[in-house]
Amino acid sequence: MVRLEGRQWGLVVVVAGTPFFLAILLAAASPGLVEPVLGTLVGGASWLLAALLGLLGGALFAAGLGGLTPSLGPTTSPARRALGLTLTALVPVGLCIIPAICLLLVGPALALRLEHGEAMPPTRERFRTPQELAQRLRQQLPRTLPSLPQVNPW
Repeated sequence: MVRLEGRQWGLVVVVAGTPFFLAILLAAASPGLVEPVLGTLVGGASWLLAALLGLLGGALFAAGLGGLTPSLGPTTSPARRALGLTLTALVPVGLCIIPAICLLLVGPALALRLEHGEAMPPTRERFRTPQELAQRLRQQLPRTLPSLPQVNPW
């Protein structure tokens, strides 16, 4: 990996620290989330895995940024550097940061649900053919449409 400049390491820290920052925001906004996270194995494991995914995302971003720096060079236009930076950031964000955020949000809810002994929600009904789906949708539509107010032209 090529040596990164100080501002580039700052970007890496921002990408890697996103799940940590979101966890702090969630805990501050809703203190009731901290109890299931700290009190249950599932909640704690989900937040720990989210933190590890954030660190992995930061490492992937640093590697991508290190590979991008020598190829662009100092004479490259700012628009091309910005595009390269954006494309380099899409991989760790898509592979690590978004799943980490999902774990931060779903982990405590799943831990509470398992703690209270509630059953998991049933899976959605699958239709074999599009005709069955259309038939089901027709049954759910109201028989008559409500009357809408008339718009008065100027």
